[in-house]
Amino acid sequence: MNIINPKVSQESTLIDEFASFAQDFLLDETPISDIKCSEGFTEDGEFHRIEIERSVFDRCTFKNCDFENATFIDVVFQACDISNSKFRGAYFERCQFVSCKCIGVDMTDTLLKNVTFKQSKLQYSYFDKTKMTDVLFEQIDFTESSMIEAKLKRFEATDSKFVKNNFYRTMLLSVDFTDNEFVAPIVSMPPLELKGAIINTFQAADLIGLWGVIVNQK
Repeated sequence: MNIINPKVSQESTLIDEFASFAQDFLLDETPISDIKCSEGFTEDGEFHRIEIERSVFDRCTFKNCDFENATFIDVVFQACDISNSKFRGAYFERCQFVSCKCIGVDMTDTLLKNVTFKQSKLQYSYFDKTKMTDVLFEQIDFTESSMIEAKLKRFEATDSKFVKNNFYRTMLLSVDFTDNEFVAPIVSMPPLELKGAIINTFQAADLIGLWGVIVNQK
């Protein structure tokens, strides 16, 4: 999959406390660019409409923070914990989440272009009404997460767990689940969302009941 990687500055400003650093930019409504934040901790921070460009967050924690309608362009999150934070209505372009803990994160109504999630935990997360173009899930645990009414264009997943996900009204046409764990999705009846999805024979045996077919185990 040809995803465009983030274009991160080689001459970044090093910061250790993001919340206080960001306040002037929030007040002036100006973008933050070319920073590297390492091991920062922020809890219950409000960063509505913040704009961040060409930056790296390394081993940072954003606990229960609110990034509603924020913009992230050329941003890398490396080994960060953003669990239970809200990104509703946010925009991501050329971003990476690597080895991150994103449990319960709310990505509802976001727009993602050229975004990679790799070796990260996204259990109980919300990607409802999200628009994804050129997005890769690699070694992701997406267990019991929701992706209702999402729009997927060139979405790819490898070596990931899709268990008990709500895919209601999300068309999975051409999505290849064969190298992933794909179990008990929540879909319409009949399961129109699965039309054109690519699955292996073992997954087919598990999913066939969604069409009302009863398998005789004798």
